[in-house]
Amino acid sequence: MSSFLRPLAYRYRWIYDAVTAVSSLSVGGMEKLRGLGLEALQPHLQTGAAVLDLCCGSGEAAAPWLAAGFAVTGLDVSRRALQLAATRHPMLQRVEGLAEDPPMRSESFSAIQLSVALHEFPRRERAMVLSSALRLLQPGGWLVVVDLHPAGPWLRLPQQIFCELFETDTATAMLEDDLPSELQRLGFTSVKQELLAGQALQRITAMRPIQTEQPFQTEQPFQTEQP
Repeated sequence: MSSFLRPLAYRYRWIYDAVTAVSSLSVGGMEKLRGLGLEALQPHLQTGAAVLDLCCGSGEAAAPWLAAGFAVTGLDVSRRALQLAATRHPMLQRVEGLAEDPPMRSESFSAIQLSVALHEFPRRERAMVLSSALRLLQPGGWLVVVDLHPAGPWLRLPQQIFCELFETDTATAMLEDDLPSELQRLGFTSVKQELLAGQALQRITAMRPIQTEQPFQTEQPFQTEQP
C-alpha cells in the first residue's frame, strides 16, 4: 500500500523532483546522489566500458556515467520515462522492459547500476532483479546498488515519515532485510556495504565471480532504442 501522495508525486513531476532534492541533501545534493554509483565503480572499469542503468527512469543517474565516457544503456518499464530520457540524455541507449527479466544477452555489461530503485520491488521480484543483474554482468563485472537503509537515531523519524508519505510496503521490507547477505546467496562475491547519510542510505558494490555455475535463463534478443 502507499499514501495518496505517492501517485501525485509521480503524476506531477515538480513534487517528485522536490521530494528527491530534499532527500538528497543528507548526501550533499542531487549531483552527489546521482554520482554515487559512478564514484564507487569507476576505479574498477575502463573508460568506454558497457554499463547498464537498471530502472533508469528519465536517465538522471545515468548522466554522470555518460559524462565520464562510458557506453550506457538504460532499461525501464515506462515508455514515458524513456521518452523523457531520450530528450534529456540523447547519448543514452534505451531499452523498454522489465528489470526482473531484461530482454538482453547474458554477459553484456562490465557494470550495472541500481540507483534508488530496488526498494520498489517485493522480495520475490527483488531477487529476480538481482539474479538478472548477475546474468547480464560479464565475469568479473560489477554491480552497484544505492538504496534505503535503516537510519541512525538522528534520521530515523524523518525516514519513517518519508516512507509513510511516499513509499510502499516494499520499501519497509527492504529496511527489514540484509541486502549484502542476499547478494552473497545469489552468487555475488566481493560484497562491500557503505552506510551514508546518517545510515539512511546504503551503497553496496558486488562482483560477478570470474567462474560461476549460476543457472541463467534462456537469453532474449537485445534490442535497443537508438538515441
